[in-house]
Amino acid sequence: MLRIVLALISVATVMGEGCCPPDAWEGFEGLLAGSVQNGRTHLTKGGLMLHLNNTGKIIAIEEDLFVDDHEIKLKVIQDYNRGTEYMIIDGKCTKKTLEPWKPKCIPDDAQVVQNTYFGAGSATMAVKTYSFIDKGLQVYATATVNGCVPIVEAISGTTAEGVSTVDVVEFSGITPGIKDPSVFNIPSICNSVDIPFQYVPSLSRLRRSVFH
Repeated sequence: MLRIVLALISVATVMGEGCCPPDAWEGFEGLLAGSVQNGRTHLTKGGLMLHLNNTGKIIAIEEDLFVDDHEIKLKVIQDYNRGTEYMIIDGKCTKKTLEPWKPKCIPDDAQVVQNTYFGAGSATMAVKTYSFIDKGLQVYATATVNGCVPIVEAISGTTAEGVSTVDVVEFSGITPGIKDPSVFNIPSICNSVDIPFQYVPSLSRLRRSVFH
């Protein structure tokens, strides 16, 4: 999939209008991410279950990842109404202050690098691939023409923390709406916690996707 995404870079670009996914949606993400910080390399792979409510300004992400061959299961809740992100790992909760809410959309100044489709014959789905810069990182994002449903995303560059990274994400099983709103409930162990968020380079991509 990475080869397919990078091949789109050579296609002539045209300015296009951005788009926004459904206001509330859930879906699975398959992740493969490589990063380098202070000369050390990290490889992260695994799956994430994403729950996003744009109107409610809240996101929940349940993850099962392998970071440098070590399995990590965690949950992240980004509550923009409280301005706080909670990360729950092994029954412990840490938190950090969030930046102001920004709609989770492909920006209007993104360039369309390809109009194409997935499938064959009568069973096809029209998609667009966009190119843009987000927080200093190069992003290539593919979404459906009808509904702006995310398909694949590739992100590369150096983060503000000095981490060089290449991330590829494939989206699947996306459904509109939130089946169980309790997924956004803040665990009681987080109510009185005052421990700052522990930065983990391999997990930093949580805050990089244009779709969340």
